[in-house]
Parts: sequence; C-alpha cells; structure tokens
Amino acid sequence: MKTIKKVIIYLLFFELLFSIHGKIVFYDGTYVVGKVSKVDESSVYIIPIGLDTPEGVLVGNIDSLKMENGMVPVLNSSVVYLYNNGEFLKNSDDWMDQNYDFKYDDYTRLQDSYKYEETKKTNQQYYQVSVFSSFPVMSAVSLKEEDGTSKIVMNLGSSFQLPYYPIGALDVSPGIRLMTYGYEQSNQGKVQAINIAAFSTFDFKPVFYFIPEKIHLSADFGLNYNFAYDLDQNKINYPGVEALTGNETYSGVGAYAGASADYWMSELPLAFRFSFNGYVVPQAPPFTKESTFFGSIGLSAVIVLKRHHKNNSNL
Repeated sequence: MKTIKKVIIYLLFFELLFSIHGKIVFYDGTYVVGKVSKVDESSVYIIPIGLDTPEGVLVGNIDSLKMENGMVPVLNSSVVYLYNNGEFLKNSDDWMDQNYDFKYDDYTRLQDSYKYEETKKTNQQYYQVSVFSSFPVMSAVSLKEEDGTSKIVMNLGSSFQLPYYPIGALDVSPGIRLMTYGYEQSNQGKVQAINIAAFSTFDFKPVFYFIPEKIHLSADFGLNYNFAYDLDQNKINYPGVEALTGNETYSGVGAYAGASADYWMSELPLAFRFSFNGYVVPQAPPFTKESTFFGSIGLSAVIVLKRHHKNNSNL
C-alpha cells in the first residue's frame, strides 16, 4: 500500500514538474486555463486551475491551445507541436503544418490570457443611466372632461440604476428617476409638474430562462414625490375650479408600477426598453389630498456605465 502511495505521489510530482500554463479554446468560444502536462496526437492533458489531477481533452474538440511562452501546439484541431517531459517536438506527421502562418512570438499579456469567462460581467452588473419619453394612453375619470376626453402631456425623464443583484428567484436593481408630467382639465385647471421617484426593477430573466438571451421581462415599483413648476387655475379659464385663495401650491406623494420588455445588446453597452407604467399623483388644489391616475407607454435608451479597458493603456 505504501508503495502505491509513493508511485501516485511521484506521478503527481512528475506531472507538476514538467507542466506549463496553457489556455485551451473550444469552438463555442469557451475556454479552460491550467497547467498542461502533455500534448500528444490525440489529446491534451491539462490540470485546470482549482483541480489537482489532469484531464484529457480530445484534440478534435479544440480550436487552439496557447502556452504562456507563446507556443501554439494545437491549432484548428491539428497538433503542430507535441509536448512531453518539458520539451516541445515538431509534429512531422502534420502535413498541413506548412500552411500555417502563425507568429509564435506573438505574446499576450497574462492577465488577458488567464481570465476566466465567469469573471466577465454582464451589462446588467454595471451601473446604468437612461433617458425616456412616454405617451399617456389612459387616465382616471377625474382627469377627463364630460365628453370622455382628457388632455395629458407627454412625459420626459431620466433615471439612474444600480447593478442588478440576485434576490431570491429574481434579479433586482434599485434606482431613482426624474420625470415631467402635466394635465389640463376644466375641473382641475392646468398643472405641469415634476415627479421624483425611488424605485426597484425586478428582472424575471432567472425564472424565464427559456426566452431569448438578449430579451428581459421586468416589473417596476416605486414611490414618488410630485411638485408643480407651473400651476394655472384661473376661474375664468377653468370655471369648474373651486374658489382659491391664490396661495395654493401643488405637491404630494404618489406611487407608480409598470412592466417592461428590455433588449440588452451583448457587444455594446446599450439596452432598449419598451414599457407601460401607471402613475398615481395628487389632484390639483384644493384637492391635493385626493389622488388621480394616468398610464403611459414609453421607450427608453439605457446606457451601461461600463469602462472599456482594452487599448486604453500603453503598458
């Protein structure tokens, strides 16, 4: 038994002694990094980082194998160089080797070569800012005239969101948003106001994993504070308005909720969002303690605050 243990320890020591770091890239773009102990005509033997024993990978599944010294023993599933006992030997049986035009002294920085795919952040794992516009499509009875029509202006706004964090079965991103809105009604007067909201976006992608990768379905919930920057309640223009003292102001709290479908671009730090939101806001003075409602559909452009490091340094 002791003899067997010694043999196993010797073999492991032998493999580590004649190992060199390498990176195997597969045809689907994934890769594995570790210590390469041997390359023969059929397999590459590698000890992935985090493991203790080598694994054999068939050459037919490998797009390329690049070593830390710049050598490329495997290219396009063809063995260009054999590696064993710390030595590289040219594979004379590789009849296509003469067609390769690869520069073996083309070194790359180690931090790029040995970066795990899992460490790459998705666009949703960065801070985001967005700008949006939305068009009101429905309103409460308190904002409608007797003939059923209503006059609500288009909404414009922007938001800032934190990265998405996994909470339970969903990914959640808190944020703040600023939006303008306004309405005009004979019994309410004319109000143009600003809405400031604290909200959270709940992304259902972890649950709806079967939908296309770039599409995300989300829900928004938030609380808002509203105040007017232009208030017109002249009883001559709006005869249905209650008698006012002339010192009225428009402000109050409200809420909003909505749903959205997002398209996140993988190559660019951008996303586009089509949404429907319903807003609960105060009525005009002197009824600010009462609430009214309107709903809007909108389109947002999301910019991911993702710093691009490559080629930004001369080091």
